[in-house]
Amino acid sequence: MSAVSLLSSPTAALATQSATTKTATAQSPALALPSSGADAAAVTATGFTASAPLAPAAAASGDTRFLHVTQYPSSLQTVNVTYEALANLQTRNGRMQVWEQAPTTAVDQIIGRNASATSQSARFAGLGSALLEQVASTGASYRQTIVNVAAAYSPDKIQGKAADAQWAIRSSPSASAALTIKTQSGASVRISLADQRLPVSTGAGMAVQIDVEGDLTPQEQQALQSLAKGFDEAMEGLTREPPLVNLDGLMKFDSKLLTRVELKSEVYGLNDQGERAMVLGTRFTASADSREIELKTLKGTATVKTDLRQSAIWGSAEQKARAVQQYLSRVDKAAERGNGNQELVDLFKSSFAALHGGYGDSDKASGLTRVRPADITRDADAFSEEDRSLLTGMADFNASIVTNRRAVNPRRTNEIDIFDYRIGQSTQISGGSAANRAITQTQTSDLSAGFHRSLRSRSEPELSSDSATQNYYYTQVEDHSSTRMELAYEKDKPVRALLTQAASQFLRTIKVEFNKVVETMEEPLQQQSQRKDLLPMLEQLLRREEAEELSSEEKERTLREWNAMVLGGPGAA
Repeated sequence: MSAVSLLSSPTAALATQSATTKTATAQSPALALPSSGADAAAVTATGFTASAPLAPAAAASGDTRFLHVTQYPSSLQTVNVTYEALANLQTRNGRMQVWEQAPTTAVDQIIGRNASATSQSARFAGLGSALLEQVASTGASYRQTIVNVAAAYSPDKIQGKAADAQWAIRSSPSASAALTIKTQSGASVRISLADQRLPVSTGAGMAVQIDVEGDLTPQEQQALQSLAKGFDEAMEGLTREPPLVNLDGLMKFDSKLLTRVELKSEVYGLNDQGERAMVLGTRFTASADSREIELKTLKGTATVKTDLRQSAIWGSAEQKARAVQQYLSRVDKAAERGNGNQELVDLFKSSFAALHGGYGDSDKASGLTRVRPADITRDADAFSEEDRSLLTGMADFNASIVTNRRAVNPRRTNEIDIFDYRIGQSTQISGGSAANRAITQTQTSDLSAGFHRSLRSRSEPELSSDSATQNYYYTQVEDHSSTRMELAYEKDKPVRALLTQAASQFLRTIKVEFNKVVETMEEPLQQQSQRKDLLPMLEQLLRREEAEELSSEEKERTLREWNAMVLGGPGAA
Protein backbone atom coordinates (compact mmCIF):
# COMPACT_ATOMS: atom_id res chain seq x y z
CA MET A 1 0.00 0.00 0.00
CA SER A 2 1.53 3.30 -0.95
CA ALA A 3 1.84 6.18 1.46
CA VAL A 4 -0.46 9.17 1.38
CA SER A 5 1.46 12.41 1.97
CA LEU A 6 -0.36 15.33 3.49
CA LEU A 7 0.55 18.95 2.87
CA SER A 8 -0.26 21.88 5.08
CA SER A 9 -3.50 22.84 3.38
CA PRO A 10 -6.32 21.00 1.57
CA THR A 11 -5.86 23.15 -1.54
CA ALA A 12 -2.18 22.36 -1.83
CA ALA A 13 -2.83 18.67 -1.24
CA LEU A 14 -5.46 18.49 -3.95
CA ALA A 15 -3.33 20.47 -6.41
CA THR A 16 -0.32 18.23 -5.89
CA GLN A 17 -2.41 15.10 -6.04
CA SER A 18 -4.04 16.05 -9.33
CA ALA A 19 -0.61 16.53 -10.83
CA THR A 20 0.72 13.11 -9.79
CA THR A 21 -2.28 10.79 -9.57
CA LYS A 22 -1.91 7.71 -11.75
CA THR A 23 -5.37 6.25 -11.19
CA ALA A 24 -8.32 8.61 -10.96
CA THR A 25 -10.60 7.77 -8.06
CA ALA A 26 -13.42 9.62 -6.34
CA GLN A 27 -11.93 11.26 -3.25
CA SER A 28 -13.18 13.45 -0.49
CA PRO A 29 -12.21 17.05 -1.27
CA ALA A 30 -10.75 17.38 2.23
CA LEU A 31 -8.72 14.18 2.64
CA ALA A 32 -7.35 11.89 -0.04
CA LEU A 33 -8.18 8.36 1.10
CA PRO A 34 -7.88 5.07 -0.79
CA SER A 35 -11.06 3.97 -2.49
CA SER A 36 -12.53 0.60 -1.70
CA GLY A 37 -10.48 -2.05 -3.49
CA ALA A 38 -7.97 0.43 -4.90
CA ASP A 39 -4.88 2.19 -3.64
CA ALA A 40 -4.45 5.92 -3.65
CA ALA A 41 -1.48 7.18 -5.59
CA ALA A 42 1.51 8.42 -3.61
CA VAL A 43 1.75 12.16 -3.19
CA THR A 44 5.27 13.51 -2.89
CA ALA A 45 6.77 16.83 -1.90
CA THR A 46 10.22 18.20 -2.60
CA GLY A 47 12.63 20.34 -0.63
CA PHE A 48 12.33 18.36 2.63
CA THR A 49 15.54 18.20 4.65
CA ALA A 50 15.59 15.17 6.96
CA SER A 51 17.95 16.68 9.50
CA ALA A 52 16.31 20.11 9.69
CA PRO A 53 14.81 20.83 13.13
CA LEU A 54 11.03 20.86 13.36
CA ALA A 55 9.61 23.99 14.95
CA PRO A 56 6.48 23.70 17.07
CA ALA A 57 3.33 23.41 14.96
CA ALA A 58 5.29 24.32 11.85
CA ALA A 59 2.84 22.61 9.55
CA ALA A 60 -0.13 24.42 10.98
CA SER A 61 1.54 27.73 10.25
CA GLY A 62 1.98 27.00 6.55
CA ASP A 63 5.17 24.93 6.38
CA THR A 64 5.02 22.59 3.37
CA ARG A 65 7.00 19.76 4.93
CA PHE A 66 4.92 16.64 4.85
CA LEU A 67 4.00 13.67 6.98
CA HIS A 68 2.81 10.26 5.89
CA VAL A 69 -0.42 8.68 7.05
CA THR A 70 0.04 4.93 7.22
CA GLN A 71 -3.14 4.01 9.12
CA TYR A 72 -6.62 5.46 8.92
CA PRO A 73 -9.38 5.77 11.49
CA SER A 74 -11.47 2.63 11.63
CA SER A 75 -14.55 4.81 11.25
CA LEU A 76 -13.38 5.63 7.72
CA GLN A 77 -11.46 2.67 6.45
CA THR A 78 -8.83 0.13 7.56
CA VAL A 79 -5.91 -0.40 5.18
CA ASN A 80 -2.65 -2.29 5.10
CA VAL A 81 0.24 -0.50 6.70
CA THR A 82 2.58 1.22 4.24
CA TYR A 83 5.69 -0.62 5.45
CA GLU A 84 4.88 -4.22 4.52
CA ALA A 85 7.37 -5.77 6.96
CA LEU A 86 5.12 -4.58 9.76
CA ALA A 87 2.21 -6.64 8.48
CA ASN A 88 -1.39 -5.48 8.88
CA LEU A 89 -2.14 -3.08 11.71
CA GLN A 90 -5.55 -1.94 12.86
CA THR A 91 -6.30 1.50 14.22
CA ARG A 92 -7.81 1.62 17.66
CA ASN A 93 -10.35 3.98 19.14
CA GLY A 94 -10.40 6.18 16.07
CA ARG A 95 -6.69 7.10 16.19
CA MET A 96 -4.35 7.33 13.21
CA GLN A 97 -0.64 6.79 12.82
CA VAL A 98 1.47 9.45 11.13
CA TRP A 99 5.12 9.30 10.04
CA GLU A 100 7.35 12.30 9.48
CA GLN A 101 8.89 10.58 6.45
CA ALA A 102 7.89 7.58 4.39
CA PRO A 103 9.14 4.53 6.36
CA THR A 104 11.67 2.80 4.11
CA THR A 105 14.65 1.82 6.27
CA ALA A 106 15.43 -0.94 8.77
CA VAL A 107 15.32 1.69 11.50
CA ASP A 108 11.78 2.60 10.45
CA GLN A 109 10.78 -1.03 10.76
CA ILE A 110 11.98 -1.15 14.37
CA ILE A 111 10.32 2.19 15.19
CA GLY A 112 7.02 0.92 13.80
CA ARG A 113 7.32 -2.29 15.78
CA ASN A 114 8.30 -0.61 19.04
CA ALA A 115 5.66 2.12 18.86
CA SER A 116 2.98 -0.38 19.85
CA ALA A 117 4.87 -1.67 22.92
CA THR A 118 3.71 -0.63 26.37
CA SER A 119 6.85 -0.92 28.52
CA GLN A 120 9.61 1.66 28.19
CA SER A 121 12.37 -0.91 27.72
CA ALA A 122 10.41 -2.67 24.94
CA ARG A 123 9.90 0.63 23.11
CA PHE A 124 13.68 1.21 23.02
CA ALA A 125 14.57 -2.44 22.29
CA GLY A 126 16.94 -2.75 19.32
CA LEU A 127 16.50 0.88 18.34
CA GLY A 128 19.88 2.20 19.48
CA SER A 129 21.82 -0.51 17.67
CA ALA A 130 19.77 0.01 14.49
CA LEU A 131 20.58 3.73 14.51
CA LEU A 132 24.30 3.11 15.08
CA GLU A 133 24.38 0.52 12.33
CA GLN A 134 22.62 2.92 9.96
CA VAL A 135 25.09 5.75 10.54
CA ALA A 136 27.96 3.26 10.36
CA SER A 137 26.79 2.11 6.94
CA THR A 138 25.76 5.49 5.50
CA GLY A 139 27.76 8.08 7.42
CA ALA A 140 24.78 10.40 6.94
CA SER A 141 22.25 12.24 9.10
CA TYR A 142 18.71 10.92 9.49
CA ARG A 143 15.45 11.88 11.12
CA GLN A 144 12.15 10.10 11.74
CA THR A 145 9.07 10.51 13.92
CA ILE A 146 6.02 8.34 14.38
CA VAL A 147 2.95 9.61 16.23
CA ASN A 148 -0.42 8.15 17.04
CA VAL A 149 -2.95 10.98 17.12
CA ALA A 150 -6.70 11.39 17.25
CA ALA A 151 -8.37 11.04 13.88
CA ALA A 152 -8.75 14.17 11.78
CA TYR A 153 -10.61 14.59 8.49
CA SER A 154 -8.57 17.14 6.59
CA PRO A 155 -4.89 17.34 5.66
CA ASP A 156 -4.25 20.60 7.49
CA LYS A 157 -5.78 19.28 10.72
CA ILE A 158 -3.80 16.05 10.50
CA GLN A 159 -0.66 18.04 9.78
CA GLY A 160 -1.26 20.34 12.73
CA LYS A 161 -2.07 17.49 15.12
CA ALA A 162 0.99 15.54 14.03
CA ALA A 163 3.30 18.55 14.30
CA ASP A 164 1.99 19.31 17.79
CA ALA A 165 2.56 15.68 18.79
CA GLN A 166 6.09 15.73 17.38
CA TRP A 167 6.95 18.80 19.40
CA ALA A 168 5.39 17.36 22.57
CA ILE A 169 7.33 14.11 22.24
CA ARG A 170 10.66 15.92 21.93
CA SER A 171 9.95 18.52 24.63
CA SER A 172 8.13 16.37 27.20
CA PRO A 173 8.94 12.68 26.63
CA SER A 174 8.36 9.73 28.93
CA ALA A 175 12.00 8.77 28.21
CA SER A 176 14.84 10.14 26.12
CA ALA A 177 18.47 9.40 25.34
CA ALA A 178 21.34 11.00 23.46
CA LEU A 179 24.57 9.24 22.51
CA THR A 180 27.41 11.52 21.36
CA ILE A 181 30.62 10.11 19.88
CA LYS A 182 33.75 12.06 18.94
CA THR A 183 36.26 10.54 16.53
CA GLN A 184 40.02 10.95 16.16
CA SER A 185 39.56 12.61 12.76
CA GLY A 186 37.44 15.36 14.35
CA ALA A 187 34.01 14.16 13.24
CA SER A 188 31.13 13.79 15.67
CA VAL A 189 27.95 11.74 15.69
CA ARG A 190 24.92 12.42 17.87
CA ILE A 191 22.07 9.94 18.10
CA SER A 192 18.98 11.11 19.97
CA LEU A 193 15.82 9.24 20.91
CA ALA A 194 12.66 10.65 22.46
CA ASP A 195 9.64 8.57 23.33
CA GLN A 196 6.19 9.23 24.73
CA ARG A 197 4.59 5.91 25.57
CA LEU A 198 1.64 7.35 27.50
CA PRO A 199 -1.59 8.29 25.68
CA VAL A 200 -1.30 12.00 26.45
CA SER A 201 -3.60 14.58 24.88
CA THR A 202 -1.21 15.40 22.02
CA GLY A 203 -0.67 11.74 21.14
CA ALA A 204 1.89 9.03 21.81
CA GLY A 205 4.88 8.18 19.64
CA MET A 206 8.63 8.40 19.28
CA ALA A 207 11.23 10.52 17.50
CA VAL A 208 14.79 9.64 16.53
CA GLN A 209 17.55 11.65 14.91
CA ILE A 210 21.12 11.17 13.72
CA ASP A 211 23.32 14.25 13.33
CA VAL A 212 26.72 13.82 11.69
CA GLU A 213 29.29 16.60 11.63
CA GLY A 214 32.38 16.01 9.51
CA ASP A 215 33.31 12.99 7.43
CA LEU A 216 33.69 9.59 9.02
CA THR A 217 36.52 7.36 7.86
CA PRO A 218 35.66 3.73 7.05
CA GLN A 219 37.55 2.65 10.17
CA GLU A 220 35.57 5.08 12.32
CA GLN A 221 32.31 3.80 10.86
CA GLN A 222 33.37 0.29 11.87
CA ALA A 223 34.19 1.52 15.37
CA LEU A 224 30.71 3.03 15.63
CA GLN A 225 29.12 -0.24 14.60
CA SER A 226 31.06 -2.08 17.32
CA LEU A 227 29.18 0.00 19.92
CA ALA A 228 25.72 -0.97 18.62
CA LYS A 229 25.09 -3.84 21.01
CA GLY A 230 26.49 -1.85 23.93
CA PHE A 231 24.10 1.03 23.26
CA ASP A 232 21.15 -1.36 23.30
CA GLU A 233 22.31 -3.04 26.51
CA ALA A 234 22.78 0.30 28.24
CA MET A 235 19.31 1.55 27.30
CA GLU A 236 17.65 -1.76 28.09
CA GLY A 237 19.12 -1.62 31.60
CA LEU A 238 18.36 2.04 32.29
CA THR A 239 14.71 1.80 31.15
CA ARG A 240 13.81 -1.44 32.90
CA GLU A 241 12.14 -1.66 36.32
CA PRO A 242 14.11 -1.66 38.53
CA PRO A 243 16.87 -0.02 36.46
CA LEU A 244 20.26 -1.68 35.94
CA VAL A 245 23.58 -0.13 34.92
CA ASN A 246 25.11 -2.11 32.05
CA LEU A 247 27.81 -0.08 30.32
CA ASP A 248 30.33 -2.77 29.40
CA GLY A 249 29.63 -2.54 25.68
CA LEU A 250 29.96 1.26 25.58
CA MET A 251 33.22 1.26 27.54
CA LYS A 252 35.04 -1.13 25.22
CA PHE A 253 35.59 1.27 22.36
CA ASP A 254 38.73 1.64 20.27
CA SER A 255 40.43 4.77 21.60
CA LYS A 256 42.69 4.86 18.54
CA LEU A 257 39.59 5.73 16.49
CA LEU A 258 37.14 7.25 18.98
CA THR A 259 38.15 9.88 21.53
CA ARG A 260 34.97 10.27 23.59
CA VAL A 261 31.68 8.50 24.16
CA GLU A 262 28.88 10.22 26.07
CA LEU A 263 25.43 8.91 26.93
CA LYS A 264 22.70 10.99 28.53
CA SER A 265 19.29 9.54 29.30
CA GLU A 266 16.20 10.53 31.25
CA VAL A 267 13.23 8.44 32.34
CA TYR A 268 10.11 10.19 33.64
CA GLY A 269 7.35 9.06 35.96
CA LEU A 270 5.41 10.42 38.93
CA ASN A 271 6.78 11.71 42.22
CA ASP A 272 5.19 11.26 45.64
CA GLN A 273 2.77 14.10 44.89
CA GLY A 274 1.62 12.45 41.66
CA GLU A 275 3.37 15.03 39.48
CA ARG A 276 5.49 14.34 36.41
CA ALA A 277 9.14 14.10 37.43
CA MET A 278 12.42 12.59 36.28
CA VAL A 279 12.74 9.28 38.08
CA LEU A 280 16.16 8.44 36.63
CA GLY A 281 18.67 10.69 34.92
CA THR A 282 21.97 9.25 33.69
CA ARG A 283 25.10 10.92 32.37
CA PHE A 284 27.98 8.66 31.32
CA THR A 285 31.21 9.79 29.67
CA ALA A 286 34.23 7.77 28.63
CA SER A 287 37.59 8.49 27.07
CA ALA A 288 40.96 6.77 27.07
CA ASP A 289 41.82 8.59 30.30
CA SER A 290 38.65 8.40 32.38
CA ARG A 291 35.19 6.96 32.95
CA GLU A 292 32.44 8.82 34.78
CA ILE A 293 28.79 8.18 35.54
CA GLU A 294 26.23 10.25 37.42
CA LEU A 295 22.80 8.87 38.30
CA LYS A 296 19.98 11.04 39.64
CA THR A 297 16.79 9.65 41.13
CA LEU A 298 13.93 11.13 43.13
CA LYS A 299 15.85 10.17 46.28
CA GLY A 300 19.34 11.45 45.49
CA THR A 301 22.48 11.19 43.37
CA ALA A 302 25.16 8.54 42.87
CA THR A 303 28.45 9.25 41.07
CA VAL A 304 31.51 7.22 40.16
CA LYS A 305 34.59 8.53 38.37
CA THR A 306 37.69 6.50 37.50
CA ASP A 307 41.07 7.92 36.44
CA LEU A 308 42.81 5.67 33.91
CA ARG A 309 45.95 7.73 33.40
CA GLN A 310 48.17 5.57 35.63
CA SER A 311 47.72 2.11 34.17
CA ALA A 312 50.94 0.85 35.80
CA ILE A 313 49.10 0.42 39.12
CA TRP A 314 46.39 -1.85 37.71
CA GLY A 315 46.44 -5.35 39.09
CA SER A 316 45.29 -8.57 37.50
CA ALA A 317 41.63 -9.11 36.70
CA GLU A 318 41.38 -11.38 39.75
CA GLN A 319 42.97 -8.85 42.10
CA LYS A 320 40.78 -6.06 40.80
CA ALA A 321 37.65 -8.19 41.21
CA ARG A 322 38.56 -8.91 44.84
CA ALA A 323 39.05 -5.20 45.49
CA VAL A 324 35.71 -4.32 43.89
CA GLN A 325 33.90 -6.91 46.01
CA GLN A 326 35.59 -5.57 49.14
CA TYR A 327 34.36 -2.07 48.34
CA LEU A 328 30.83 -3.26 47.55
CA SER A 329 30.77 -4.96 50.94
CA ARG A 330 31.77 -1.65 52.56
CA VAL A 331 28.93 0.09 50.73
CA ASP A 332 26.42 -2.43 52.09
CA LYS A 333 27.69 -1.94 55.64
CA ALA A 334 27.54 1.84 55.30
CA ALA A 335 24.00 1.67 53.88
CA GLU A 336 22.86 -0.48 56.80
CA ARG A 337 24.52 1.75 59.39
CA GLY A 338 23.34 5.02 57.83
CA ASN A 339 19.94 3.85 56.53
CA GLY A 340 20.80 4.47 52.87
CA ASN A 341 18.12 4.35 50.19
CA GLN A 342 18.34 0.82 48.79
CA GLU A 343 17.43 1.67 45.19
CA LEU A 344 20.13 4.35 45.05
CA VAL A 345 22.63 2.05 46.76
CA ASP A 346 21.94 -0.71 44.21
CA LEU A 347 22.45 1.72 41.32
CA PHE A 348 25.69 2.91 42.87
CA LYS A 349 26.99 -0.62 43.35
CA SER A 350 26.26 -1.65 39.77
CA SER A 351 27.86 1.58 38.52
CA PHE A 352 30.97 1.09 40.66
CA ALA A 353 31.40 -2.50 39.46
CA ALA A 354 30.75 -1.49 35.84
CA LEU A 355 33.30 1.32 35.74
CA HIS A 356 35.97 -0.81 37.37
CA GLY A 357 35.21 -3.63 34.96
CA GLY A 358 35.91 -1.52 31.89
CA TYR A 359 39.70 -1.46 31.97
CA GLY A 360 42.60 -3.84 32.53
CA ASP A 361 43.84 -6.97 30.84
CA SER A 362 40.77 -7.27 28.61
CA ASP A 363 41.30 -3.80 27.12
CA LYS A 364 44.05 -4.74 24.67
CA ALA A 365 41.54 -4.97 21.86
CA SER A 366 40.01 -1.63 22.79
CA GLY A 367 43.08 0.52 22.43
CA LEU A 368 43.68 0.86 26.18
CA THR A 369 46.75 -1.39 26.10
CA ARG A 370 49.57 -0.66 28.47
CA VAL A 371 52.76 0.54 26.81
CA ARG A 372 56.36 1.13 27.87
CA PRO A 373 56.91 4.87 27.67
CA ALA A 374 59.47 6.87 29.63
CA ASP A 375 56.59 7.78 31.97
CA ILE A 376 56.58 4.97 34.53
CA THR A 377 52.95 5.71 35.45
CA ARG A 378 51.93 3.87 32.26
CA ASP A 379 54.72 1.29 32.13
CA ALA A 380 53.26 -2.17 32.68
CA ASP A 381 56.59 -3.45 34.03
CA ALA A 382 57.43 -0.48 36.27
CA PHE A 383 56.05 -2.20 39.38
CA SER A 384 56.66 -5.72 40.60
CA GLU A 385 54.15 -8.35 41.74
CA GLU A 386 55.09 -7.47 45.32
CA ASP A 387 54.34 -3.79 44.67
CA ARG A 388 50.92 -4.53 43.23
CA SER A 389 50.01 -6.83 46.10
CA LEU A 390 50.51 -3.84 48.42
CA LEU A 391 48.17 -1.74 46.28
CA THR A 392 44.46 -2.26 45.62
CA GLY A 393 44.95 -3.16 41.94
CA MET A 394 42.24 -0.66 40.98
CA ALA A 395 42.48 2.58 39.04
CA ASP A 396 42.16 5.76 41.09
CA PHE A 397 38.56 6.84 41.65
CA ASN A 398 36.13 9.10 43.46
CA ALA A 399 32.61 7.90 44.20
CA SER A 400 29.65 9.03 46.28
CA ILE A 401 26.03 8.36 47.24
CA VAL A 402 24.14 11.41 48.48
CA THR A 403 20.42 11.41 49.23
CA ASN A 404 18.38 14.59 49.18
CA ARG A 405 18.45 16.56 52.44
CA ARG A 406 15.02 16.45 54.09
CA ALA A 407 13.65 18.14 57.18
CA VAL A 408 10.78 15.67 57.71
CA ASN A 409 9.85 16.77 61.25
CA PRO A 410 7.95 20.08 61.34
CA ARG A 411 8.45 20.28 65.11
CA ARG A 412 12.25 19.83 64.92
CA THR A 413 13.52 21.13 61.60
CA ASN A 414 17.16 20.78 62.71
CA GLU A 415 16.78 17.00 62.48
CA ILE A 416 17.92 16.42 58.92
CA ASP A 417 17.52 13.11 57.08
CA ILE A 418 20.58 12.55 54.89
CA PHE A 419 22.83 9.74 53.70
CA ASP A 420 26.17 11.01 52.42
CA TYR A 421 28.75 8.31 51.68
CA ARG A 422 32.00 9.01 49.84
CA ILE A 423 34.90 6.74 48.96
CA GLY A 424 38.03 7.40 46.96
CA GLN A 425 41.54 6.38 46.03
CA SER A 426 44.43 8.53 44.88
CA THR A 427 47.93 7.45 43.86
CA GLN A 428 51.10 9.52 43.50
CA ILE A 429 53.97 8.03 41.52
CA SER A 430 57.43 9.56 41.34
CA GLY A 431 60.91 8.56 40.22
CA GLY A 432 62.95 8.89 37.07
CA SER A 433 62.93 5.19 36.30
CA ALA A 434 61.51 1.88 37.45
CA ALA A 435 64.70 1.20 39.42
CA ASN A 436 64.24 4.40 41.43
CA ARG A 437 60.52 4.54 41.99
CA ALA A 438 58.22 5.72 44.73
CA ILE A 439 54.50 5.29 45.12
CA THR A 440 51.97 6.46 47.69
CA GLN A 441 48.40 5.21 47.50
CA THR A 442 45.64 6.55 49.77
CA GLN A 443 42.15 5.16 50.26
CA THR A 444 39.50 7.21 52.08
CA SER A 445 35.94 6.57 53.23
CA ASP A 446 33.49 9.01 54.85
CA LEU A 447 29.93 8.47 56.03
CA SER A 448 27.64 11.21 57.36
CA ALA A 449 24.04 10.22 57.97
CA GLY A 450 20.91 11.17 59.86
CA PHE A 451 17.55 9.38 59.83
CA HIS A 452 14.25 8.93 61.64
CA ARG A 453 12.60 5.62 62.38
CA SER A 454 9.51 4.50 64.16
CA LEU A 455 9.63 3.34 67.78
CA ARG A 456 8.23 -0.02 66.70
CA SER A 457 9.98 -0.70 63.38
CA ARG A 458 12.75 0.50 61.07
CA SER A 459 10.22 2.27 58.86
CA GLU A 460 10.11 6.06 58.66
CA PRO A 461 7.50 7.58 61.00
CA GLU A 462 4.76 9.89 59.78
CA LEU A 463 5.49 13.15 61.60
CA SER A 464 3.28 16.23 61.80
CA SER A 465 2.89 19.23 64.08
CA ASP A 466 0.61 17.17 66.31
CA SER A 467 2.52 16.01 69.39
CA ALA A 468 0.70 12.67 69.18
CA THR A 469 2.81 11.86 66.10
CA GLN A 470 6.11 12.83 67.75
CA ASN A 471 7.19 9.31 68.69
CA TYR A 472 10.41 8.20 67.03
CA TYR A 473 14.15 7.57 67.13
CA TYR A 474 16.52 9.99 65.42
CA THR A 475 20.05 8.73 64.69
CA GLN A 476 23.18 10.54 63.56
CA VAL A 477 26.27 8.80 62.21
CA GLU A 478 29.78 10.13 61.49
CA ASP A 479 32.37 7.59 60.32
CA HIS A 480 35.76 8.13 58.68
CA SER A 481 38.59 5.83 57.65
CA SER A 482 41.80 5.99 55.64
CA THR A 483 44.55 3.67 54.46
CA ARG A 484 47.90 4.93 53.21
CA MET A 485 50.54 2.72 51.58
CA GLU A 486 54.02 4.13 50.90
CA LEU A 487 56.58 2.26 48.78
CA ALA A 488 60.02 3.39 47.63
CA TYR A 489 62.97 1.80 45.82
CA GLU A 490 66.55 2.87 45.20
CA LYS A 491 68.55 1.02 42.55
CA ASP A 492 65.68 -1.49 42.46
CA LYS A 493 66.06 -2.32 46.16
CA PRO A 494 63.16 -1.58 48.56
CA VAL A 495 63.90 1.18 51.06
CA ARG A 496 60.37 1.94 52.31
CA ALA A 497 57.16 -0.04 52.77
CA LEU A 498 54.89 1.61 55.32
CA LEU A 499 51.18 0.96 55.85
CA THR A 500 49.18 3.50 57.90
CA GLN A 501 45.51 2.92 58.72
CA ALA A 502 43.11 5.01 60.78
CA ALA A 503 39.38 4.98 61.51
CA SER A 504 36.84 6.78 63.68
CA GLN A 505 33.17 6.02 64.32
CA PHE A 506 30.44 7.99 66.08
CA LEU A 507 26.73 7.19 66.54
CA ARG A 508 24.12 9.09 68.54
CA THR A 509 20.40 8.27 68.87
CA ILE A 510 17.66 10.15 70.69
CA LYS A 511 14.33 8.64 71.65
CA VAL A 512 11.34 11.00 71.44
CA GLU A 513 7.90 10.34 72.92
CA PHE A 514 5.09 12.86 72.48
CA ASN A 515 7.61 15.50 71.42
CA LYS A 516 9.86 15.03 74.47
CA VAL A 517 13.37 13.55 74.38
CA VAL A 518 13.15 10.73 76.89
CA GLU A 519 16.48 9.02 76.20
CA THR A 520 19.82 9.73 74.55
CA MET A 521 21.97 6.79 73.45
CA GLU A 522 25.49 7.60 72.34
CA GLU A 523 28.25 5.19 71.38
CA PRO A 524 31.60 6.50 72.65
CA LEU A 525 33.77 7.85 69.86
CA GLN A 526 35.80 4.92 68.60
CA GLN A 527 39.17 5.75 67.11
CA GLN A 528 41.75 3.33 65.80
CA SER A 529 45.07 3.83 64.09
CA GLN A 530 48.02 1.66 63.30
CA ARG A 531 51.32 1.85 61.44
CA LYS A 532 52.98 -1.24 60.05
CA ASP A 533 56.52 -1.26 58.74
CA LEU A 534 56.35 -3.88 56.02
CA LEU A 535 59.92 -3.39 54.77
CA PRO A 536 61.41 -6.36 56.68
CA MET A 537 58.63 -8.60 55.40
CA LEU A 538 59.16 -7.42 51.81
CA GLU A 539 62.96 -7.81 52.01
CA GLN A 540 62.64 -11.33 53.44
CA LEU A 541 60.31 -12.44 50.65
CA LEU A 542 62.67 -11.06 48.00
CA ARG A 543 65.67 -12.80 49.61
CA ARG A 544 63.85 -16.12 49.75
CA GLU A 545 62.73 -15.73 46.15
CA GLU A 546 66.26 -14.93 45.01
CA ALA A 547 67.59 -17.97 46.89
CA GLU A 548 64.86 -20.10 45.30
CA GLU A 549 63.49 -20.98 48.73
CA LEU A 550 59.98 -19.80 47.91
CA SER A 551 57.48 -21.90 45.99
CA SER A 552 55.10 -20.22 43.58
CA GLU A 553 52.14 -21.38 45.69
CA GLU A 554 53.57 -19.89 48.88
CA LYS A 555 54.40 -16.62 47.13
CA GLU A 556 50.91 -16.34 45.67
CA ARG A 557 49.33 -17.00 49.05
CA THR A 558 51.59 -14.43 50.73
CA LEU A 559 50.81 -11.75 48.15
CA ARG A 560 47.08 -12.37 48.55
CA GLU A 561 47.43 -11.93 52.31
CA TRP A 562 49.26 -8.64 51.82
CA ASN A 563 46.57 -7.42 49.47
CA ALA A 564 43.81 -8.37 51.93
CA MET A 565 45.65 -6.43 54.64
CA VAL A 566 45.76 -3.30 52.46
CA LEU A 567 42.08 -3.59 51.54
CA GLY A 568 40.96 -4.33 55.10
CA GLY A 569 41.63 -1.46 57.43
CA PRO A 570 40.50 -0.99 61.04
CA GLY A 571 36.74 -0.48 61.26
CA ALA A 572 36.59 0.96 57.75
CA ALA A 573 33.48 3.04 57.13
